[in-house]
Order: sequence, then C-alpha cells, then structure tokens
Amino acid sequence: MKNIKILDCTLRDGGYINEWSFETHQVETVLNLLLGSNIDFIELGFLTKEKKDNQTALFDNFYDINKIASNFPKEKLCLMVEYSKFPSDEIIKNSPIKNIRVIFKKENKKEALLYCKKLTQNNFKVFINPTYINKYSTDELCELIKDINDINPYAMTIVDTLGMLNKNSIKKLYLLIDYHLNKNINLGFHAHDNLGLAFLNAQTLIDLTKERSLIIDTSIFGMGRGAGNIQSELLAKYLNDNFNSNYNILSILKAIREEIEPIYNKTPWGATMPFYLAAIYECHPDYAKFLAQKNLSPDKINSILKNIPKSKRTSFNLNCIHL
Repeated sequence: MKNIKILDCTLRDGGYINEWSFETHQVETVLNLLLGSNIDFIELGFLTKEKKDNQTALFDNFYDINKIASNFPKEKLCLMVEYSKFPSDEIIKNSPIKNIRVIFKKENKKEALLYCKKLTQNNFKVFINPTYINKYSTDELCELIKDINDINPYAMTIVDTLGMLNKNSIKKLYLLIDYHLNKNINLGFHAHDNLGLAFLNAQTLIDLTKERSLIIDTSIFGMGRGAGNIQSELLAKYLNDNFNSNYNILSILKAIREEIEPIYNKTPWGATMPFYLAAIYECHPDYAKFLAQKNLSPDKINSILKNIPKSKRTSFNLNCIHL
C-alpha cells in the first residue's frame, strides 16, 4: 500500500501573500483546524534573522516558536530555513521542533549540504529542498543525490520553484531520483501552479511511486507564492477517495472560511497571465508580480520576460525590466 503524506505550508508559503503577517488567532486557528483535519505535517514558517516585528510566521528566535509549539504536537510541526539565514548551532541548541526543511540554490549546494549534514548528525529530521530543480543537468542531479545519500536525511524534495514542470518532466525526475536515492529516504514534492499543472503533477508522482514514501506540500485554498500551491482540500479528498486516507475535509474548509478567505478577498492569488508567462520563460515569480501591476498587454509582458538574460531570471532584478 502506498504511503503518501500531506505537508501543509500555508503559514510559510502562504506568507508570501501577506508578508507573513498573520494575527496570532489566525495562526492558532489554522494549526488547530489542520490538526483536526489529520494533515500529517504543518509548517509554522521560516527561520530567519531577517524579520520585521509584525511577521508572525517568520521566526528569529525560539522563544516565539516555543510559545506556539508548546500547545501542539511537535512531531507534526516543521520549520523552513534558507541555510545561510539562520545559524545551525542555534537550531541544534534551542529548537523544540525537529523537522527542519532546508532550501538552497544550486550554486550554494556545497555549503548548504554541510549545513544539512550537521543538523542530521544532531538528530534532526532534515528535508533537503534544492530549489529550481529544473536547473540541474542529469549529471548534476546524480551528483546531488549521491551527496544526499551520504547525509541520509529524512527526505529529499522535488521543488518546482517556477511552476513549470509537466507530466513528462515529473516522470523523468522521479525515475532518476528513485533509482539513485537511498530507499529509506522519503521523497517530497513542492509545486507552484503557474501553469495549472501542480495537482496533476502530484497525481503523476503518486501513480509512479511504488514503495518509497511520498510527502506532498499543499496549502489551504492554495495560498502561496506566484499562482499558489496544490490545495490541501483537493489533495486530501483525492487521497481519501483513492487510497482510503482519513483526512477531515470539513476541518480544512472551515479554515478556508474563517481565516483564509478574508486574506484572499484582500490580496487574491491564483493563476494569471503574467505568472503563466513567467513559468514559460523560467523567470522568478516576482517578475510576474511586478509586471501584473503595470496593466500591460500579453505581448508586452511576453517581450519583457523573453529578453531578460537567462542568468538573471532566477532572482528578481528590477534593472532587467525594460518597460
């Protein structure tokens, strides 16, 4: 029987929508309702030293995390960190949460994997999340997997940062990773819906997966960066219907109604023409976000994105936009 888990990242990835400025009651309500839904993992937010006072889903210390985590089962909670933005020694010494998800770009792989190794050696469940997975050649990806095997973390995640993967590329990635990755390492999947393929890609992975455990990232009502993420309520129902899972859909729907819809009504997310074009040209979603505010024609946005140098596309650079 397939072992498929859901990791809800509403408070972390969804934070890109409202700059992580959730009210305390929103955080507590979302956590309680997700626990009531039987979601397997819940991401609290980012560990970062680059935090503003009102950003409740960003954490620069563990006192604030303890205030939340003490009321919830810690084995279900996760934190995400970009390896260079929070000291590993501080995590090892103080974190009450053992599920740590580490993100990094290809050019920072060496330092980031050392960071991951240190956390793993100190009994943390590390999810290794290399961003822009499409930027790795086959040889580079095989080398990355070999290094990950040496660390033997809890999970490796396929991160579709730009929301541009399709069924064929997902199949190719899965077959390569599954063949080379240690069988005891879980496989994760984090998708953005810029081309409207996130949920379909998740189903493709589920169909392909045989014995390896699979952890799929979702968010309530799809709240997340760019066009958003796979919707927690959709994947939960799909797993209930097809794999006899026991997710409480009504609990997720209650979270939508009480806490997420008011945010959506103020700052909507979802598929738009700029995000679609940004995915096609493999551009950072902040390019699409910026251009969406300019009321430009599809032809103009297409021309702007097409002419951004490829070396500049994965990080937002205002100087690359020529209106």
